Amino acid sequence: MIFQGLFNILDLYFKETDLFYNNIDLYFRDKINSYFVETHVNKNNINQKIEELTTYLIKILKEIGFERSGIENEFLDPFLELRNKEKEKITSIIELYEIKIAPIIYEIFLETIVDYLVDIELAPLMLKLKSEGFLTIEFVIELRNLKNLIESSPEKRDNLKKYIQIQERIIDKFKRNKQNIESLEDLPEPQFKLQILYLIYRIIHFFHLQKMFDFSHLKSYLEGNVDEWLIDVPLVSLKNPDIYFCGIYLAKNLNINLDEKKIIDFLINLYEEAIDRYESPLIEATDGAYYFIKSTEMMRFWLDFEKVKNIIKSEPQFFESNYLKNLETSQLVVILKLYHHLGVSKFENEKRAIKEEIELRITPEGIKQFREGFVSSEATYYVLFCNYMNNSLDKLKDFNLLKNVVSRIYRNLELLDFSIDTNYDLISELFYSIESLKLFNCIETKEMIIHLAKFLFPQEINERISITKEIIREKAKFRHLKVDRVTGETIY
Repeated sequence: MIFQGLFNILDLYFKETDLFYNNIDLYFRDKINSYFVETHVNKNNINQKIEELTTYLIKILKEIGFERSGIENEFLDPFLELRNKEKEKITSIIELYEIKIAPIIYEIFLETIVDYLVDIELAPLMLKLKSEGFLTIEFVIELRNLKNLIESSPEKRDNLKKYIQIQERIIDKFKRNKQNIESLEDLPEPQFKLQILYLIYRIIHFFHLQKMFDFSHLKSYLEGNVDEWLIDVPLVSLKNPDIYFCGIYLAKNLNINLDEKKIIDFLINLYEEAIDRYESPLIEATDGAYYFIKSTEMMRFWLDFEKVKNIIKSEPQFFESNYLKNLETSQLVVILKLYHHLGVSKFENEKRAIKEEIELRITPEGIKQFREGFVSSEATYYVLFCNYMNNSLDKLKDFNLLKNVVSRIYRNLELLDFSIDTNYDLISELFYSIESLKLFNCIETKEMIIHLAKFLFPQEINERISITKEIIREKAKFRHLKVDRVTGETIY
């Protein structure tokens, strides 16, 4: 997910990529056709067949020279989960390969190309790729020319190397701390650890590491202690979400059966308390309103027009500069996001005031959480998303946001310690930094690809992309994941 933009840049630069994809395709088709005698697939055996196919292809990739642990992690991607429509549509092993597995195979090869460009030790593997016919002479020449170009710009080379090692560093950090992460489930008063477990789980889910962790204790707690975690606590923020929201999110993702009536009754009571307490819940309790609405949607408890109206109601004084300056940048964006999400077409003056306040937080040093505050990964993520939501990403073209995001990931990884004293801010900043990288990569617009190119590649590459009309090639074989313009969720 954080390499998609890189793959787009390589695809735009190289002229021989189509032949490269074809060579990969022919090789694996021949292997599959010669190995599988029974090639028919139907909805009754398709799960078994995809398991057999992935096991076989992991073996083949290992024989070529790819590292087994890295390959196995690639095949944990939720993209491989079969949807009902796909179960009905796919009728052969080759179709199963084409639709579900081939894009991941292409990405494994492309990641190797990127590693080669920054001199990560790959000589035996690259020789094997040449001998097996994956790399044509023309493509090798293009590779060497780009490698020389990158080597002539040490700063860009270092940026690229640090960037492509982010995923490996995060996965390694979480694997090494597996026992410590799992032990967080058993701390006293576990309901107050759900916030940190929620953020940790989101990062684990982002890198498809769920199967590596034992969440059995957490699952038992969530299922057997609903009354403990179904609570609303003060001092909620976007980095410290409502405990009840964390519980619902984790329960849904860990496939736990919940007492839905109890949770919906709790949400109704929460709504009534908020309406009584606040003149404008959305403005005065932005974070709480946000997590309340997300929770109702997870529970498929749809709010009627009257309830939505009561949540978003407001008075003009809430949009005066002196009031807005005291809100976090992320809160300002969430207000706009909920207006958009709930289909609110009014409040144009109020929206304009919020956007003007947000622009005061965007500086050459980075995006600040308050006007005179500190640069924040949380603020960076929300401002990026806000401009994506509003089709105004060009406003950020002159700001080097990626440099700040990458440096914060390395700093936070260095300081992060998984224990009873795990720092909420560190794990939150790491989470929002990763989510920012997802936006840079999966929002496939010229603005975002140029952000990546400017930070990671020499000027010649950036100039070539700047004058390219076709930014996303239809023939590019890797996946093109999207970001929902309303929710911010990844679209597979």
